[in-house]
Amino acid sequence: MDRRHTDRDFLRVLVVEDDEIMLLSLVDRLKLEGVDTVGAPTLRDARWWLGTGGIDLVVCDIRLPDGNGRDLFVEISRIQPGLPFILMTAFGSVADAVALVKAGAIDYLEKPFDLPSFIGLVQRTLATAADMRMAGEPAEDRFRLGSGLLGRDPAILRIERSIARIRHLDTPVLISGERGTAKKQVALLIHHNSHRARGPFVKLNCAPWESDGEVEDDFAAAIERAVGGTLFLDEVAELPDRLQGRLIQLISRPHVNLRVIAARRADGDVSDKENASVRPDLLWRLDVVHIRVPPLRDRPDDVVHIARLFLAQAATAASKLLTGFSAAAEVYLKASKLPGNGRELRRMVERAVTLAEGPQVELHHIEVAPEPLPEPIDLKAAVEEAERTAILAALARCDGAIGKAADLLGISRKNLWEKMRRHAIER
Repeated sequence: MDRRHTDRDFLRVLVVEDDEIMLLSLVDRLKLEGVDTVGAPTLRDARWWLGTGGIDLVVCDIRLPDGNGRDLFVEISRIQPGLPFILMTAFGSVADAVALVKAGAIDYLEKPFDLPSFIGLVQRTLATAADMRMAGEPAEDRFRLGSGLLGRDPAILRIERSIARIRHLDTPVLISGERGTAKKQVALLIHHNSHRARGPFVKLNCAPWESDGEVEDDFAAAIERAVGGTLFLDEVAELPDRLQGRLIQLISRPHVNLRVIAARRADGDVSDKENASVRPDLLWRLDVVHIRVPPLRDRPDDVVHIARLFLAQAATAASKLLTGFSAAAEVYLKASKLPGNGRELRRMVERAVTLAEGPQVELHHIEVAPEPLPEPIDLKAAVEEAERTAILAALARCDGAIGKAADLLGISRKNLWEKMRRHAIER
């Protein structure tokens, strides 16, 4: 039985305990908490349940009538590496339990333990397992509404309800949010949950173009590729005003068989030097449905959830077997302000995966002072500054002689005059 789950409510726990009363008590309590749970009094019974392929977490006593939990852990590590394993132990076997935790077990509980602690550990482990497993799911599962791709905060659930209401429409959508708040993922969620899901999803980055002809070609090609699907205009406010007018013409053509989704940074997240804005006539066409994505600092529980997705991806890329974050690491993540939102969080997790050596990412792996996020490069401003510097240098070398400076720069006198006027350069 090969089961694929993305929801912890459908994950199954195997409790292995030889004390019949305790076994029934733990199994019944987990079931009352909504956790699918089965019990086994011996190693033989536990192996049978594991053979079904339907177990997602093992909670095992260290001493059993036909062996011990150490033997079961070794077997699982060999045939099903990465299956979460929690130990229950009496005082005399704590040293064995600690050794197994160092070898890769999730944690151990020392008997007698209180049920709330037991339930809390199981639920946290299942949540980690579900989140990390989701990162490996196919797109149709990851991008379904309710999968938790964007998080589970009430604000995210409201966004998903809005997406559900427009799933059968071709209404234009404008997505706003700070840098790194997964605006593209929101656009993909809209696309995959619409009647255009089988069509193409075409992203066009609205960086400045040099000419109207260039934008005409690029947008026309993007629209052609997006026919039958979705055209996603990323950072639409960065498109120069003259080219926003051309975009209006292109997306207003009659009978264009596509949906338009645009994204822009939230108010207050655009620097003065960019001064980016959307023309009112273009905004009128795009802002039919407006989805605002809140920053991660306002959703601390989602920080841990999204960090687990990043951890699963980074661990796979690094060929490391990591089962999640320690409790202390999760507390630290929840308290992080993350001005760079998801981009900063991804960098933090990828660095932690590089440093981690054991089965979990520990607090000291993520407490390392983060490298500052690189400032976005404004290519147009950089080119303009370089041009102005070159003109000033040429004029200085030629004692202000326009003709000689133009020859030195390889341009015409008229062209040099125009550039000097644009850069406010006087002779």
